[in-house]
Amino acid sequence: RTRILNLELMLEYGGESWKVYNEVLVDMLNKVQTQLSEVKKDIQEVNWTRKNQQTQVGEKMKQLEGEWVGLVSKNYEIEQALLNMEAEYETLKKHHEKSTASVETKT
Repeated sequence: RTRILNLELMLEYGGESWKVYNEVLVDMLNKVQTQLSEVKKDIQEVNWTRKNQQTQVGEKMKQLEGEWVGLVSKNYEIEQALLNMEAEYETLKKHHEKSTASVETKT
């Protein structure tokens, strides 16, 4: 008798409970799909921002590298000029010493 009553109740209310359960699952699915779309949008925004920053930094690095090359070249030119000045100084110093020695020998 209880078994028959349970079967009658299941026939009367069981189908409706499955429909309600399916509606709950569909609502949950829709919410999760909406969240997924938002997360994908956020990820795309982060990737775009990162790419933009890296592009800007790349341009700045090229500019700084160009400046560095220019400064290294300028330092090399300064070193060469200094070596030339030191060589000229030594030449003038020797010439001066010879001149001074010549004057001293004449007196």
